[in-house]
This record gives sequence, structure tokens and C-alpha cells, in this order.
Amino acid sequence: MHYSPIFITATNTDVGKTYTSLKLIEELGRRGLKVGVLKPIETGVVDEPLDGAKLLRAAQKTNPALMSFTCKDIVPIQFELPASPFVAKGKENIDLKALHVSFEKIAKISDIVLIEGAGGLMVPVDEKLYMYNFIKEFGATALLVTHGNLGCINDTLLNLRLLDSLHVKYEWCVNLKENEEHFKEVTLPFYEKKFGEVLIVQKEMEKIVNKLLV
Repeated sequence: MHYSPIFITATNTDVGKTYTSLKLIEELGRRGLKVGVLKPIETGVVDEPLDGAKLLRAAQKTNPALMSFTCKDIVPIQFELPASPFVAKGKENIDLKALHVSFEKIAKISDIVLIEGAGGLMVPVDEKLYMYNFIKEFGATALLVTHGNLGCINDTLLNLRLLDSLHVKYEWCVNLKENEEHFKEVTLPFYEKKFGEVLIVQKEMEKIVNKLLV
């Protein structure tokens, strides 16, 4: 059975997209699914795309057909400058057709494809394209990862407002890397009042995947 792709994004850079993606791969693999991965664009690449390499190695454990794939296959667009794609690309053009070719190649050998964005939803890719556009480009369900530090309520609500305006299917979760007690005291009461259930990456990956696969 083939599932719709999942686009992993976050409220900002360094919030935990790759960490969450690796947890997703692990849970999906536990269910016997062959996972494919695509990171359309990665910046700050010197020798190899660090995030892309982690994703590929993890996915290969669930999907033997990926053993012949390289980092270039799953990170088709790479730039050295650690900046938004808009800046890092210089005068180069972003080839959307090439991204779709890469996606289809991966999708053919996978039960589900995880697509990891770069930075957050509003990261500019070129003059007209933003990272959030990839959700509809690939017909994906979005998973928004938010942090648990002070200020996360504002960050989360702004991103959820954007996702609502896009009329796309999405779920969201909290990557609670630190300050769990502080989060429970100053943030969780609002989240529970507004949303009810709050899913934590470190504790409820099974529930997160259940929601994404519906």
C-alpha cells in the first residue's frame, strides 16, 4: 500500500526537522513500510549534505532498494552557502522538474516518502517560490515541528495560521529537547486548552504516525 508523502517542516531552523524525520523513519520501518526520503534543497553543504546523509542511511535500513542511491539522489539541489536557497543559489535557477523527477524515482520503490524542508515554511526558494509551496507541489501532508522553549506559542500559532490559509492537510508536534518541566508549567496549559491533545516527538511518535497515515 502506498501512502501520501509527508512534508516535514518546522517553526524555524534548528528546531528538529531531521531529528523528527529520523524518528518517523524508525516508526514507519517498525510497521514494515519501505520508507523513501527526499530533501529537495540543502544549503551549507561542503563535502556532503549532512542532513540528507542521515536521512538516507536511516531510510536504507527500511528500504533495501535505496542501497544504490546516493546523497545526490535524495538531495538533488545542494548549495555551499549556509543561507536561504534564494540567497545560496546566486544566479542559478531552481529546477522544479528535476525535483519531481527525483521524487518519482524514490516514490516508485517506496511505500511512503518523507520530504524534509529547509528551515521554516516561509524560507524563500526563489523570487516566487517559498518552502511551503513544496507541500502542494508533492501532494503531501505537512508535519509542523515546533520547539518547547519560551516563545513557542507565538511561533506555533503563526505557522498553524499559515497552514490553515494554505488549505492543506497537516499535523503538528513538539520537539521537547529540553526544559520539560518549564514547558509543562508555562506553555502546556495553553496548548491543552486550545488544542486538547499535544503530541511530543520524544514520547508519542506512534500517535503522530497514526494521525499522518489516516
